[in-house]
Amino acid sequence: FGVGTLAVVTLRFQETVTRKNPRALQPATLFNTWRTIVRHPTFWSFSSLSVATYGGLFTFLAASSFIFIKVLHISKTQYGLVMFSMSFVYILGTMACRRLLPQLGVRRTVALAAAFSLTGGTLLGVLALAGVQSPWALILPFHLYILAHGVHQPCSPSGAVGPFPYAAGAASALNGFLMMVAAFAVGGWLGTHMDGTVKPLAYGVWFWSVLIALTSWTLVQRHGKTSER
Repeated sequence: FGVGTLAVVTLRFQETVTRKNPRALQPATLFNTWRTIVRHPTFWSFSSLSVATYGGLFTFLAASSFIFIKVLHISKTQYGLVMFSMSFVYILGTMACRRLLPQLGVRRTVALAAAFSLTGGTLLGVLALAGVQSPWALILPFHLYILAHGVHQPCSPSGAVGPFPYAAGAASALNGFLMMVAAFAVGGWLGTHMDGTVKPLAYGVWFWSVLIALTSWTLVQRHGKTSER
């Protein structure tokens, strides 16, 4: 995949910048650009949503193979089908996002999707709290979460870079960096909390789903208007 991507970029990529800034990579210019980005509330609103939705996804990706195969004792082939279903539902979410955005706008679309995130995460957490250890008790609630992720994942990075048409690359890089920091934290937490039950996965996704809802219904509603202009 890396070789193929390199070939496409080398042979097909065309620069879209109409007027290059010769000072763009100078330390002082970079610092001023980053400072402008991190002081903008819209960037932090949508970046917080990016971090939260990716945190829940990474929790599932990092923990699910151990839990489904070693704890719930499904076969590796069955686990592959589980992951296929997650990818398929995610794609359905992106298609729903495409239809909802022209009708509702970014903020209302994100708010609606957050209800699915919170529902799925809460079902995961409550079922685990009740001692239910079944593949379907993880699969079906996470389908709701990953469906909403198909909305949050495209909307949040684009919203974060929206106010910076001349620094979109820097804003996107900072947004991506924050997401990877969250993934690193999730990996570290899971490494010390895997206990042979479904609880680390379920509680982790539940935690991130609450953050998604709080961010979508407060920060994005308050500061997300800039990204819709």
